[in-house]
Amino acid sequence: MKFTSKQLQAAKHLDGPLLVLAIPGSGKTTMLLERIKFLSEHIDSSKILNLTFSRIQANDMKKRFDSKDSNFMTIHAFCYLIIRNYLKKYNRQVNLIEDEKIYNKFNLVGEIYKNINKKKMSKEDLNLFFQKISFMKNSLLDISYLENVEISNADRIYLEYEKIKKQKHLIDFDDMQVYALELLNDESLLRSIKNKYKYFQLDEGQDTSLLQFKILEKIVYPENNLLVVADDDQSIYSFRAADPKYLLNFKEIYKDAKIISLDTNYRSGKKIISLASYFIAQNKNRYKKTYKLSRDFDDQIKLKEFKNFTKQYDYITENLDNKKTGILFRNNISAISLSSYLLDKNIDFSINSNILDFFESKIFTDMVNIINFSEDFDNVEIFSDIYYKISTYLSKDDIESLSHKAINENVFEFYENRDIEDYKKDALFNIEKKLKHLRKLKLEKKISFIYKSLSYNSYINMKSRKYMEETVNKDIYIESLRYFTKSCKSLDEVYEKIKILEKKSKSLIKTNLSLTTIHSSKGLEYDKVFIIDLIKNEFPLIMDEENYFERLEEERRIFYVGLTRARDSLYILTLKNRNNKKVYPSKFYTISLDILKNKP
Repeated sequence: MKFTSKQLQAAKHLDGPLLVLAIPGSGKTTMLLERIKFLSEHIDSSKILNLTFSRIQANDMKKRFDSKDSNFMTIHAFCYLIIRNYLKKYNRQVNLIEDEKIYNKFNLVGEIYKNINKKKMSKEDLNLFFQKISFMKNSLLDISYLENVEISNADRIYLEYEKIKKQKHLIDFDDMQVYALELLNDESLLRSIKNKYKYFQLDEGQDTSLLQFKILEKIVYPENNLLVVADDDQSIYSFRAADPKYLLNFKEIYKDAKIISLDTNYRSGKKIISLASYFIAQNKNRYKKTYKLSRDFDDQIKLKEFKNFTKQYDYITENLDNKKTGILFRNNISAISLSSYLLDKNIDFSINSNILDFFESKIFTDMVNIINFSEDFDNVEIFSDIYYKISTYLSKDDIESLSHKAINENVFEFYENRDIEDYKKDALFNIEKKLKHLRKLKLEKKISFIYKSLSYNSYINMKSRKYMEETVNKDIYIESLRYFTKSCKSLDEVYEKIKILEKKSKSLIKTNLSLTTIHSSKGLEYDKVFIIDLIKNEFPLIMDEENYFERLEEERRIFYVGLTRARDSLYILTLKNRNNKKVYPSKFYTISLDILKNKP
C-alpha cells in the first residue's frame, strides 16, 4: 500500500504524545501496524503496548502484525494483568465474577434486591443497575450518583454487592480498571510496568472512558510516549462513559502533544463523503477536518418516504443484489418487524444487534402474560403481575387476599363473592368480559386489543423515566409486535420464530445482508447501506433535556457513523404512518434533503 504523507508522518513518529485524528475509512489500522514496524527498528517490539477497546480488534491486529513478541490487548485485559501480577507478588488471588460458576452477578444482585426491597428485581432493573454502576466507575463518580437512579435503594444494593465481592475475593469487569488505577499508586508496581513498556498505542480513543485515560496517564508519565488514534466525530458511547472532551483537551493534558489528521477516505464515494462532512460540521464541539477522496466513482444517495413498514421493506428488497449490504437503525426495536418480514419472505440475513432483548422487555412479557391469563382465569401468579396494568383498581391487600381463593373458583369468581368496593367489581366485570373476547381474536389483533381496550396504553404512559426508550417508542413497540405476530397463529409459533432469530444472532456464518444498530456497525463497511426509520423524536433520540445540545451532538455523530459505513450506495428512509398514526420525518432526514439540494 502506498502511504499518504500524513500516514507516514504518524507512522514515523517516535517520541512524545501524538493524537492521530482518523476520519472513517482512512486506513488507521494499516498506519498503526506500520508504526509498530517502525518502532521495532528502534526498540524491542515486546516494549510496545498496543491497547484497543475490543478483543476482536486486538486479535485482528495481532494476526496482521504476526509477531510472537508483540503486545496487543484490550484495556480490560491489561488491567487484569496488573491486578494478577500485583496479587501474585503477595501470594493473593481474586477471581472474575463473570467467569464464576457459583456466583452469577445478576443472580447475586437479584437476591440482594429481593432482601432489601421484598420483591423480585426485573431484568430491566438488573441491566439498568449494572449499566449505571459501570458508568459511575468509568466516570470516576462517587456513590451519590446512584441517588438519581430509579431503582429502589440502589445505593444500598451497590454497597452490599461490593461487600460480598470483597468477602468472596471477586471482582467484576469494571472493577478491573478501578483496582488497576488504585494499584498504580504502588511505586514498585508502577516502576515495573514502566520498565516493561516504553511505547504505548491506543486505538479507538473516542471509545475510551475517563477512568481508562487516567490509567494511561499514570503509565506513560513522564516520557509520555503515547500515540492515540481516534475520531471525536465517532464518539457515540456516552452511555459507557466515553466522552470526546478528553480528546478535545488532549493538548492541555499533554503540553507538547502533536496532532495529525488522516484526512483521505479510501472507502466511500464523493456524494456520501460530501453529505457526511456537511452534516457533522453542524457540531460545534469537535476538531475541524478536511476530507479527501481516494476513490473517484459515481456513488449514489437516495432519500425515500414510505406509507408504512411494509412499503419500506418492499423497497429495500427490490434494491438488494449480491453486494454486501447493511440495514442500519438507531434503535434495536427497528429490527423486529424487519426481521419478521425477511423471515416470511425467506430472505437470508445475519443479525448484529441485541434484537432478542425485545422479547425480554416488559411490554412483550406483559402482552404474553395477559394473553395467557385470558386463557386461564385460575392463574393467580400471572394475575398478580398484571392486575395494576389493566385498570382493575385492586389494591395490594386485595391481591394478597387471593391466598384464600378456593380451588374450584377462578380469580373473577373469587372477587365476585368478596366484600370489595362496587367500582372494583364493576371494573373486574368489564375486564372479564374483555378478556373473554380477547380469546376469540387472532394473535395480531390481540396486541391492539390489549393496548387500547384493556387500557395497557395508559399504564405505559405512566411508566417512569428509566424505561423512557420503551415509553417514547411505545407505538413502534406495539406495531412491531403486531407485525411480528401477523404470520403466527399461536404464542408457540411466536417462540419458534424467536428461536430462528436467536440462531441467526449467534451464527458465525456471515451473509451478504446484515441487520445492525448503527452503534454495532462502527468499524464495519458495506457496498450498500440502508438507514431506516428516520422518524421524528426517535432519531435523534434525546431523553435528557438538561443536556440537550450535548445529546444532539452525539445523535449527529451516530448518524454520521451510519452514513460513513457506505461505499457505493446510501439509502436514507423514513415513514409516513405507523400503528395507524401519522408520523413525521426526522430532522436528520429533512436536513439531509436540504444538504443534497443546496450543497455546491
